[in-house]
Amino acid sequence: MATKLGLTVVDKGSLSAAKEVEDFPLELFPEWRMPLYVAFGLSAFFFLYLVIRDVIYAYVENDEDISYRIMISLANKITPVVSLIMLSLCYLPGAIAGFLQLYRGTKYRRFPNWLDRWMLCRKQLGLLALGFALLHAIYTLILPGSRLVQTDWKHSLAWRTDSLYALEILGFFLFVLLGLTSLPSVGGTLSWREFSFVQSTLGYLTLFLSTAHCYIYAWDRFLRKSTYKWYTPPDSMLCLIVPSVTLVLKLILVLPCVNRPLMRIRQGWECNRPQDEMGELKATNM
Repeated sequence: MATKLGLTVVDKGSLSAAKEVEDFPLELFPEWRMPLYVAFGLSAFFFLYLVIRDVIYAYVENDEDISYRIMISLANKITPVVSLIMLSLCYLPGAIAGFLQLYRGTKYRRFPNWLDRWMLCRKQLGLLALGFALLHAIYTLILPGSRLVQTDWKHSLAWRTDSLYALEILGFFLFVLLGLTSLPSVGGTLSWREFSFVQSTLGYLTLFLSTAHCYIYAWDRFLRKSTYKWYTPPDSMLCLIVPSVTLVLKLILVLPCVNRPLMRIRQGWECNRPQDEMGELKATNM
């Protein structure tokens, strides 16, 4: 009808999309909501968990008031735990997506909505993890105990301490490098292969070094009965669950027998499946 009246028809989408287009300039960090919720939830959980294990336990069992440690010492325990878990959450969806593509035998089938949303907010998760890692570095530098130099250590303890600091420095350096390449001004100068190498290969290396740093920090504490205050595991054990699972899944995916068919699928190859199992096809950006 509009054409017959001599009007030019311009398709701007359905009327239901008009409200979204008008509200878009008024939204406040829509892509950061889920990562911020995750960061706040993890911080609140570990804060309450450590207050109970450290402060309240010392007051009840030993009649000792160490509430002053909440400001610095407790915060220095929370920040690395949250940072490591959030860094793991950046790479865990990629591993899950790889297994899902292997199971489906195609890269053209759309991921579930929860996994799609998770993968879209990986950059924000990584930047928040970098922020927590930076806070951990600052807290560590200002803590009085971090500047003490002892000469009566055992040889094994000296190796443990030096390895702990070496992994911490290397992991933080690569973490900062990942954050810099996330900037549009830096990432725009890299080719796709260079950007993929930094964000994927160096990213997993950062996760490995950070996880190894935490393992060395925990060391043999899990064997001590005094570690389990009120029969609860320490934070250094809880924070290793997600990164360990992520690294194990990635290790499986890089095995030649698994990586070869996965690369073929991501290059466009598809398994022969019945048509009714394929469902809706949609290209997925990996």
